[in-house]
Amino acid sequence: MPWTKLKNMILVILAVTNLCLLLLVASQAVRNGQMRVQARESAVQFLRNRGVEVDEDLIPQKMDLRPQAVERDMEGEERAAAALLQGGVTAESRGGEVYRYYNEKGSVQFHSDGTFSAQLDPAAFPLGKDREEGCLALMERVGFSGTVLEGEGEELIFRQTWQGWPLFTQQVTLECEDGGVAAITAGRLLVGRPQEDASRQTISVATALIDFVNGVSALGDVCNRVDAIEPGYVTALSLSGPTALTPVWRVTTDTGAYQLDTVTGGVTRVS
Repeated sequence: MPWTKLKNMILVILAVTNLCLLLLVASQAVRNGQMRVQARESAVQFLRNRGVEVDEDLIPQKMDLRPQAVERDMEGEERAAAALLQGGVTAESRGGEVYRYYNEKGSVQFHSDGTFSAQLDPAAFPLGKDREEGCLALMERVGFSGTVLEGEGEELIFRQTWQGWPLFTQQVTLECEDGGVAAITAGRLLVGRPQEDASRQTISVATALIDFVNGVSALGDVCNRVDAIEPGYVTALSLSGPTALTPVWRVTTDTGAYQLDTVTGGVTRVS
């Protein structure tokens, strides 16, 4: 048989083999998807059988968030301090892995547990007519995206986000004076680049729903309706290693708010 014909036959066989493999993978993906849908529907029915109503549109289709870990970035902290204070800064080690950065416009302090604070000259940090917009612009200058949760009186509470997802434990209070920001207190900010933590895996959506109902019951609470589910992260600090970012659901019900750990399935109350 001529080599050209043999080569064409080999190419045809390879193409057919690849097509078969592709169809096999696709069919397996379809089956897995159908199983996830069925499990989700069964979990929703489980909630309803336990007297908990939930709009299926509120429930995430899948677990989009993965566990992360982030190492402390002290160079990043100094860059953030210089950006906030709009110029070069002097670094000062205060012991216990606490670092303070300062210049004539104020000072910024970072702790190893993520605690963040700043003392500022209000004249150097005007907020303008729209204080919330000014607050967001100020924090973005430091490299922190987020939202303003509250803006009453002379204080604005800012919560950090990462890739658009809320970091529920990372928030600070901006204190205003004479039309500018005089201090940033009472909170934590995440500095550093999170990396996926392959050592931890999330549970399925169906398992999360069942764990939520069982967890609320284990707390001795009762709820009859789920009003909202908001995915996000909380941080857990380690004295000897990276900060762990754990994906959670913040679940609002007719009787209160709860936090569901989507790695362990644990449920806690949210005040």
